[in-house]
Amino acid sequence: MLDGLLLLASVLGIGGLVAVGEGLRRRGVSSAVTRRLVHAGVCLFVALTPLFFSGPTPVCLLAGGFVLVNGVAWAGNRWPSLHAARRESWGTVAVPLAVLPAAAATWSVAPDRVVTFQVAFLVLGSADPVAAWVGDAYGGRRLTETASLPGSASFLGVSVGVVGATLLAAGWEPLRAGAAAGIAGLVTTAVEAVSRRGWDNLFVVLAAILVLVPLGAGTVSPQILVGALGAGLGFGAGAYYADLLDPSGAVGGGLFAASLVGLGGTAWVVPGLAFFVLSSALSLLPVPGGSASSGRPRRTLRQVLANGGVAWTVLAGAALVPPGAPAVRAACYAGFAGALAAAAADTWATELGTRYAGAPFSLRRWTRVARGTSGAVTGIGTGAAVLGAATVAAAAGLSPPVAPGAAPSLWTVLGAGVVGMGLDSAAGATVQAQYEAGPGPAVLEHPLRPDQAPVRGRRGVDNDVVNLLGTAGGAAAALLLWGL
Repeated sequence: MLDGLLLLASVLGIGGLVAVGEGLRRRGVSSAVTRRLVHAGVCLFVALTPLFFSGPTPVCLLAGGFVLVNGVAWAGNRWPSLHAARRESWGTVAVPLAVLPAAAATWSVAPDRVVTFQVAFLVLGSADPVAAWVGDAYGGRRLTETASLPGSASFLGVSVGVVGATLLAAGWEPLRAGAAAGIAGLVTTAVEAVSRRGWDNLFVVLAAILVLVPLGAGTVSPQILVGALGAGLGFGAGAYYADLLDPSGAVGGGLFAASLVGLGGTAWVVPGLAFFVLSSALSLLPVPGGSASSGRPRRTLRQVLANGGVAWTVLAGAALVPPGAPAVRAACYAGFAGALAAAAADTWATELGTRYAGAPFSLRRWTRVARGTSGAVTGIGTGAAVLGAATVAAAAGLSPPVAPGAAPSLWTVLGAGVVGMGLDSAAGATVQAQYEAGPGPAVLEHPLRPDQAPVRGRRGVDNDVVNLLGTAGGAAAALLLWGL
């Protein structure tokens, strides 16, 4: 009964906060200011909910409702106090959406994780608006497309202060609280700097939880995480200076590498290295009859997430599993290996098939098409895909098991990689958007002009989306085969 009354009061309170923002905007306050005020107020409210509600269920119901309401408002261009300043941003949807996985990983698991739920939203509600204000006021050197040096520095300072103060108030030892604050501050600042279109409101929360839960549970030490951040920095810098990743891609790749080292360990690092090192080496091979492919564009953060996002998500899930559930962690590892095997299969098929095979056959029409056409296959490319998946499978098989007797077999990972690659090819032939290149049968993966309609497939489904589907299929196939 009490939770029901609190739920009603919360709806009225958040609605009133939005109404205040609308009123201020009508009085001449800029929409950028009103958006930050509402953002800070909502995040503070979310951080305080464990003090009033008996459990996370009513808070998740509230969050789910606001995901729908805010999505409708965004699509209809309503509530200009929230949406006029950054029309392209999904931030108002991402904040309530973040409550759902955050509560599932903390509040729903154990009482001692509640503080990490609160800290994550306090960081988002304080550091994010301050960084936006400082960035707008002082500008300065751009670190990424969405972040400036003064803005990121202010985000780091505020997040470290908020995390440290809150953990000290929660009873953490000063040294442990200080170390956690520094690590969480660096990670959340990096995540905020590369996130676009308001999705930092989701990923900053998840990043803070992913750092603080293992530290709070004692499953990883601050020293290990500091070393992991150093390894991630070295990896990202090396990939950037080797012209493999652009700045945002290097940050994302570095964070992924740090997650493998700090949250996973050897069993997770070895397959990750096998995928990245060998796939990157293939991309540098010369094109027969042409020049070396060193002029290939650097991979972006979106491409990093398309190939490694599923594996990264499964790793994060394994890191948040309570210590008494080794079978769940082993299942996560199977999904991780399957996702990487699918990514490797697709990369090997593309890199070797486009270089050394003849004209491929389209899976859509089963006629020969130009090299590099999505959804087309060759014998050499298919053989290369099997070899690519086998490299990850072998790396996983040579790694120490994450749980006794629960490691996925080589055939499980290999089969999952091939399944994922097949799904990738099928999606490329059917739903990936293809655009007319001009007179003749040739098609392009990207439109020549914004209003150009695809000749087949669905607008918005590009190669990155197809790669994400393929790696998700690889992870699902590995889980199924491992379970059987």
